[in-house]
Amino acid sequence: MKKILRYQFLILVFLLCAGSQLTRAQSAERILIFNSNSVTLQQFIGLVKSQQGLEFTFDQEVNSLMTKKITIRKNKVALNDALKWLSTDLSIRYKAIDNYIILNLDLKDKGASSDHKSHITGKVVDETQEALPGATVKVVEAGLSAITGKDGSFSVSVPDGSYTLEVSFISYQKEIIKNVIATEGQHSGTTVILKAQANSLNEVVVTALGIKKREKSLGYASAQLNSTDVSSVPQQNVLNALSGRIAGVNVRGSAADPGSSVMVTIRGQSSLTKDNQPLYVIDGIPVAPGLQNPAAGVDGQQNIDFGSPMGDLSADDIASITVLKGASAAALYGSRAGFGVILITTKSGAEKKGLGISFNSTATFDHAYLFPNLQNEYGSGDSPASDNTISTSAWGQRLNTGIKLVQWNSPLDANGNAIATDWVSNPNRVKDFFNTGHTFTNDIAVSKSGEAGDFRISYTNMQNKGIVPNTDMKRNNLTFGGNYNIKKTIRFNTNIAYTNNQSDNRPSANRESVTYEVYKLTPNININDLRNYWVSGKEGVKQYNPLSGDDNPFLIAYQETNGFNRNRLTGHVQLAVDLLSNLTLTARTGLDYYSTDVNQKRPFSAKRNPTGAYLTENDYFKEQNSDFLLTYKSKIGSLFAYSVSGGGNQMDQKVRTVSNYTGSLTLPGIYNLSNAAAGSMIYSEGAAHKRINSLYGLGEISYKQSIFLTLTARNDWSSTLPPENNSYFYPSASLSVIASDLLGIKWDKLSYLKIRGNISQVGSDTDPYQLYSVVPFDTDWGSVKRASLSYNQKNSQLKPELATSYETGADVSFFQDRLGLSFTWYKTNNKNQIIQVPTTIASGASTKLINAGNIQNEGIEITLNAVPVKGKFTWKTEFNFTRNRNKVVSLTPGITNYLLGSTDGSNVEYLIKEGTQMGDFYTRSWKKVTSGPYAGQALLNSNGLMQQSTDFEKIGNYNPDFMLGVDNSFSYGPLTLNVLLDWRQGGSYYSYAAKSLIDDGYLATTIPGRDAAHGGLAWTDGDGVKRNDGMIMPGVIANADGTYRQNNIIIAAADYYDNKYWKYYQNDTYSATYIKLKEVALTYTLSKNVLRHIPFVSSLAVSAIGYNLYTWTKANVGFDPETTMSISDLRYQGVGHFALPGIRSYGFKLSCNF
Repeated sequence: MKKILRYQFLILVFLLCAGSQLTRAQSAERILIFNSNSVTLQQFIGLVKSQQGLEFTFDQEVNSLMTKKITIRKNKVALNDALKWLSTDLSIRYKAIDNYIILNLDLKDKGASSDHKSHITGKVVDETQEALPGATVKVVEAGLSAITGKDGSFSVSVPDGSYTLEVSFISYQKEIIKNVIATEGQHSGTTVILKAQANSLNEVVVTALGIKKREKSLGYASAQLNSTDVSSVPQQNVLNALSGRIAGVNVRGSAADPGSSVMVTIRGQSSLTKDNQPLYVIDGIPVAPGLQNPAAGVDGQQNIDFGSPMGDLSADDIASITVLKGASAAALYGSRAGFGVILITTKSGAEKKGLGISFNSTATFDHAYLFPNLQNEYGSGDSPASDNTISTSAWGQRLNTGIKLVQWNSPLDANGNAIATDWVSNPNRVKDFFNTGHTFTNDIAVSKSGEAGDFRISYTNMQNKGIVPNTDMKRNNLTFGGNYNIKKTIRFNTNIAYTNNQSDNRPSANRESVTYEVYKLTPNININDLRNYWVSGKEGVKQYNPLSGDDNPFLIAYQETNGFNRNRLTGHVQLAVDLLSNLTLTARTGLDYYSTDVNQKRPFSAKRNPTGAYLTENDYFKEQNSDFLLTYKSKIGSLFAYSVSGGGNQMDQKVRTVSNYTGSLTLPGIYNLSNAAAGSMIYSEGAAHKRINSLYGLGEISYKQSIFLTLTARNDWSSTLPPENNSYFYPSASLSVIASDLLGIKWDKLSYLKIRGNISQVGSDTDPYQLYSVVPFDTDWGSVKRASLSYNQKNSQLKPELATSYETGADVSFFQDRLGLSFTWYKTNNKNQIIQVPTTIASGASTKLINAGNIQNEGIEITLNAVPVKGKFTWKTEFNFTRNRNKVVSLTPGITNYLLGSTDGSNVEYLIKEGTQMGDFYTRSWKKVTSGPYAGQALLNSNGLMQQSTDFEKIGNYNPDFMLGVDNSFSYGPLTLNVLLDWRQGGSYYSYAAKSLIDDGYLATTIPGRDAAHGGLAWTDGDGVKRNDGMIMPGVIANADGTYRQNNIIIAAADYYDNKYWKYYQNDTYSATYIKLKEVALTYTLSKNVLRHIPFVSSLAVSAIGYNLYTWTKANVGFDPETTMSISDLRYQGVGHFALPGIRSYGFKLSCNF
């Protein structure tokens, strides 16, 4: 890795030094050196190219003079003077444009050749292939111009030669096409694609089925990130780039470690049993789900996140990410798009004319910095009154007082007795365990574009070392994309991507993970004393650890490994045929396939596996989508235009999992299933097959390019539903009105005003095999096959779920797009949900599947963008605001509440009730006085301790009150600074980690009351020992006569915190509010004047980047609410566990184009 860094650094220094020297020289006159008295024209051109890096363009007349001689007047001469020799000796005129020199014969010398005319013809279209009538096409050398016709075509008559075209159109970026050859008797046809100007209503947006549309025609809110948004601060999981950038999108990570899974929720949760995750589509092809559950460790305690296949994408390969938020936007994708769609478009060779090479190199370093507020004042022990320090708790005596105590690693004297050692604190015990992680990513891509088509091939290598010792991840991406114009009317397109993602060891989380063991080291333990994790002479058999009941954290890191190897192949082939000039048939088939091999190893003497354990698992996923689309476009007069599309799709999905596990090894250190102890092997296999057939249609009509009405309809037939109910139809309608154009508003301060609205329905099926109950085989009983009964009754009469959505909003822009506002209101009701409800056991089952429930999400989204300062210094800013309100409208008759799930031994339950919200969680509180002067106070028992109530009370909801992202860009000359802030307000989470650390005395929360210096009360314990760690629980005690008295019973501090926090989970529940400095990128881009002196380099930028550089939390307990909360494809979240500490990442990126 050091060699890679050194290599990147030397390249950077060389390029910057060269740029610095050339910047000083750029104002100097270009000088040519000749070493002979005469040269041919061909030699002259070659010398200029090699000495000055310029390119030449010329016609056939000039080409015929290549062998003609030019007299050299001076051996050292200015370029302009040397070019004049061409006119004197060969009657050749020249013109310099940027880095090009255009040569042609003087008109008076062309003679009859000027009579040989040819034509430059072509067509001007936008990014959706819509014709642009009225565009201006200028032939630079000839000084001629033409205006495109109704179909976007143009024709210019010119003499034979090579020309440069400048094509422009209002609200679009100018396009320059060089080296257009015009030859007598031939028509030089070319298609020019113009890109819309930024923030314009003509901006092209990728919509459902990969159809490109102009922003002005969309009747729903759209959001799109470009390649710069995604790759300026590259993320190992590209979905993190959505965080804080798009209104209505909530992004949560499972951990701070690069490559961890990411959960994306669009416009809130609306399903009781589904994962509420959007559909992911890459280049028009639906792919595997973006979220996978963390795997359970073989020890039954740890959880391992192997990442999701969506994390296999390289940020440098992505051209754009489009989020379809509403049901109307996603309706054409069918039942799987009920929670929105994320469209990912990869880069193609069409983005740059001719041959292009791009190289990106990124190095980032990860530093653990956000830790729980651990106390460092008191050491191990169960009581400050005892000298016994062998304990997993930190309720012992005060440290750094000069005393010596016998400790876990005390040396022995000659008689074998332990020797007391210094009783001192080790405040860096946690920080010293974690390393500085690093990630190196290098990407190179080659592309070429021409009249026949284009291609792009890229390779990305990523290597990561995590903050946890011995953790890593390696990824290699190879992608190819190509377009080939078989004929003018037949176009072939393909995209293939192969990814290998692997790790020898991924970090674990939850109980007994590395984080758990490190956080639970008492302050008197020096972490460095644990680095040799084997007992001397018993390596591989017995671990060296402070307490026999816990695992050494270094043993977990180096021996309890969790490896995986995932091979993934995605791609598609597509053929588009223009049956008529306005009738196109497109056929396509695409595949997403991956196979993941997982292995988990546990050594001898591991806490949960004293004789070791080994697991192997293979997860297989394959999905193939084949579709066709027939599209017809036409106009009615000059005011109306319309398009009609019809098509179909077949989705075929197969999933299989095979695992083999042994909980006991015969020999230590040999991880092979043949080494399993006799009778210890457990194997399992599961498979599923699902198919959906679909037909759909789309129609759009526009009036004066100001009113756009779009209608869609789709019908799905799902294999997971019974035949009588497996067909479901859902329509949508959307309307977009460009009011500023339609009403002819002439106010010069108004750029545009757009009003939009839509209504739609989306159906949804269920998982495979939910119709009929089966009797599965269980673990064999010796040589006897054993079956087991399922108490979950299936339902062969299931109906599809149905979501109805309404949306309206407006987009307005002022001052030539320098101030813009987008507002959206939406409301979605998800009915007929497929849920499990209790039933009488007399039926043979305890639960049954039914259709029930109506969950409503209603909210607003606001996006404000502005350019407060524009000029040499430019400041651009964008605010996106989201507020979603969830409501359980109804369940089903006879059911007042529904249990989504529970955690921590069912002590925290996720319940929904009519009129409440999804995301509410409940627990048993303590008993309270119900009336009188003491009403609301805790009702304590006779020992002065709180008593648990039998009723569940709501203690929080994990959904935020609102989210706000602020994206700023500051540019001055070659410097650009981008800063992204992410603010999540409200919501709560229960922290099992905090509860556990408080109960054992590890958090600073437990310092008050430990001794007299910290407010502890004097008291005498049951053994007659006088102590100063007394505390009194607030509350009252019931008297025999029914009255109450204030509690005055003194208890030990350890008992106080145990009673207050261990059973009463609202005391372990915290605000999830945070503000993050999410991304920072400072970029220096070399100017064109500098680059013209660096051979072959067309652009060069160097960036200093940072991610999660600062985090503020309202709870201020040292946990990151974004990553410590459990995530899964289940409905509930809001549980903080023992995850990795918060990570701050920083580094640099080098980007070059050739």
